[in-house]
Amino acid sequence: MRALASTAISAAILLLVAPAAAETRVASAVRAKDVPTKVESYYRVKWGSLKDFVALYQKNHQPLLEEMRKEGFILDMKSEYAFLHMAGGPRWDMRVTITYRDAAAALNDPAWEDRWADAKARLYKDPGKLATEETLRFSLLEDHWDVVVTDFPE
Repeated sequence: MRALASTAISAAILLLVAPAAAETRVASAVRAKDVPTKVESYYRVKWGSLKDFVALYQKNHQPLLEEMRKEGFILDMKSEYAFLHMAGGPRWDMRVTITYRDAAAALNDPAWEDRWADAKARLYKDPGKLATEETLRFSLLEDHWDVVVTDFPE
């Protein structure tokens, strides 16, 4: 009898909670679609290589991001550098924070890929040189990670 009552209560709770949970998922999806999305990219650079890494970043990657800003995919960008040294694990040397128009622009908008390819072809006439310099830039890294951040959820 207790098992039957427990099952009935569980079923009633599920009927009450499921629509609210579904509504929350829909509201979150709509909100994520329409609100700016911030991504922090962290770079831990090999000792003594930060200036070379930053020079290559500013030469080859930042202009592409600027083009995406002109296209409306990016709202804001900021590069910051650690003032003091941290321990090896959590240490980062450069943080780039990009605020995208919305989650799609940050993560999976096919239009981004098309515009990125167009900008790359327009800005860099020698794709081999670009590839070589980007390979060098990434060889200067010890680690790289991205974090999608948001304001505290409501």
